[in-house]
Amino acid sequence: MAYKRLDFGDRYKIQEGLNCGKSIHKIAEELERSDSTIIREIKNHRFSLDTQAGYRKFHRCMYFDSCERLHMCGDKECMQYCRNCFEVCSSDKCPDYRPAMCSRITNTPYVCNGCDMASKTGQSCNFEQFNYDAKMADNIAEDVLKGSREGISVTSEEMNQIDRLVSPLLLNGQSLKAIYHNHGDDLPVCERTLYRYVDDCRLTARNKDLPRKIKFKTRYKHSNKRNKDAFAVDRTYDDYRRYMAENPGKSVVEMDTVIGKQEKGKVLLTLIFESCNFMIAILLPDKTQQSVIEALNNLCDLIGIELFKRLFEVTVTDRGCEFSNPLALECDRNGEIKTRVFYCDPYCSWQKPHVERNHEYIRQILPKGTSFDDLTQEDITLMMNHINSYGREEMNWATPYALAELLLGPKLLDALNFQKIEPDDIVLKPKLLKKNIYKNL
Repeated sequence: MAYKRLDFGDRYKIQEGLNCGKSIHKIAEELERSDSTIIREIKNHRFSLDTQAGYRKFHRCMYFDSCERLHMCGDKECMQYCRNCFEVCSSDKCPDYRPAMCSRITNTPYVCNGCDMASKTGQSCNFEQFNYDAKMADNIAEDVLKGSREGISVTSEEMNQIDRLVSPLLLNGQSLKAIYHNHGDDLPVCERTLYRYVDDCRLTARNKDLPRKIKFKTRYKHSNKRNKDAFAVDRTYDDYRRYMAENPGKSVVEMDTVIGKQEKGKVLLTLIFESCNFMIAILLPDKTQQSVIEALNNLCDLIGIELFKRLFEVTVTDRGCEFSNPLALECDRNGEIKTRVFYCDPYCSWQKPHVERNHEYIRQILPKGTSFDDLTQEDITLMMNHINSYGREEMNWATPYALAELLLGPKLLDALNFQKIEPDDIVLKPKLLKKNIYKNL
């Protein structure tokens, strides 16, 4: 039977059963619960009749028959045992006083419900009395349940420790997932609790500091009409899929551009290897065909035509005007084929998802509307060092840099001055490049 909390109906049946003198086992059978469940319910929610009455009755002391104390009241002439004086025989006056407990309280049924001692003996009960009431028990249980869902379960020192560790990394642009992966053993709470602490403003960092906890703008719908670009003939996305089916295992690179404040200023040419999510960003003077062609040729000259042909076997890009000369993109300065270029369908950026997703990291450091004109290639390389050293959940928290060392080889990394950044030193905020710019002034 699946676990289910006791409700008011169950508690009312317990009260009725106790009032009728039923055993704990009989009540448990009727409710289809274990005996221990009923016992815990009664013990946890019984109440003292003294507290309910608002005054304390006299309770017989467990040492009543053998106690020989005298003069507890201060009257030295009194020769009566203090046990016979109700005003003195109490926990407030006698240090030896211990209330005697009725067997119904110390053993089953643990309450006075159903007890008819007074009617049988004609005397009032001098033991401490407890009773069980379904309505009162249900209210207490609800209060306990609500209280367990409120507040936090860590000490102030532990909360300060969490804040000192998590907030600086969040303010540097890292995600809570990455922070928890790197420091999960040092945190006394789970990842979901960290999100709740940020959402409840218990840490220095706030929701606005979480990289992806933002509202994306509603995307407008494009018409179904497709442009028939002449340069994309035999180089469409369908052609790319057929080519890859005939040539499996080819190294694929996605290519795109990131513009600054104005398209006429400096832009970034981005190239990402699908196999390892490693991205290269090259600062271009403008967004023109010639600048893109020159950048690819310079890269080819830097690492050599043979390595370029091995790493950039297939290039997938969009139909922007800067990529509209496929023959020039495919050939080096001497006319030798160095790559094979294919184009995504119009308005289908999802066909090159790796580069689009990685642009989010660039936009954390260079938000939209930021001018690239004051940046240098050294600044861009520094930015890509931090981005490529950032672990990805979809890659089991491996970093693109680590995978690139294995899959691409060190020659490319050394030629482009790429370096590994330690996890806690990674910054994915605009301050990364601002600090570097100030150092160069």
